[in-house]
Amino acid sequence: MIGFKFDGKAVKKALKNVVDYTEGFVGETKSQEQYIASRVADLSIEEFYDYLDQLARINPGLLHHVYEWGRVGDPDSRLYDLKKVLMGKSNVGVEADFLESETISETSDQVFYNKAKIMEEGIPIVIQEVQAQALFFEVDGEEFFRTGPIVIENPGGPAVRGSFVKNFEEFYGRYFQSVFLNEIRFYQYFVDAKPYEEGFASAVAGSARNTGKAKALSWVSRMFGGIR
Repeated sequence: MIGFKFDGKAVKKALKNVVDYTEGFVGETKSQEQYIASRVADLSIEEFYDYLDQLARINPGLLHHVYEWGRVGDPDSRLYDLKKVLMGKSNVGVEADFLESETISETSDQVFYNKAKIMEEGIPIVIQEVQAQALFFEVDGEEFFRTGPIVIENPGGPAVRGSFVKNFEEFYGRYFQSVFLNEIRFYQYFVDAKPYEEGFASAVAGSARNTGKAKALSWVSRMFGGIR
């Protein structure tokens, strides 16, 4: 009989190292869930700014209130700010806040500080005399005087009310899932086996779990162009 005897212990050790490497890689990746979510949130915020700027330039009548007067769609004139919020150990959210205006419109001599919030929420405003006997205003070149307060029900116009919230929800409710994640190749990144394979050969020889952790951390740190 012709036979061959091989070292079963060596095979067992190699298989154990394979399992340890995989567990180290997967475990470290899972521990980085919040970082991954945070990185995606950062990229989504950048995308939303561009998204709304372009939409505002195309249809200024809807979104003029969230920019300074006469500068609709200008990135340097936004009257809103997005920020990411950490929620628990792995979840990340994105919130928006309105900013105060700092400029004066062509038809006024006062800063309308809360124009973004007031116009977005459709809050009526009251204009009344201050150290004067009557209000003066001009419409199409014609001058008018009026005594008593003037109530403006929709200061930004009916199309403006709720338009920012609507587009924010549209972006994160539909565009984020169907377009944005594909743009940053989110799913493709996770199905690429190369980062896992790169450390596999050395892991079989020893220190498998630590090698797996180190490889996963390096992979995550480069995720979507990020550097930790």
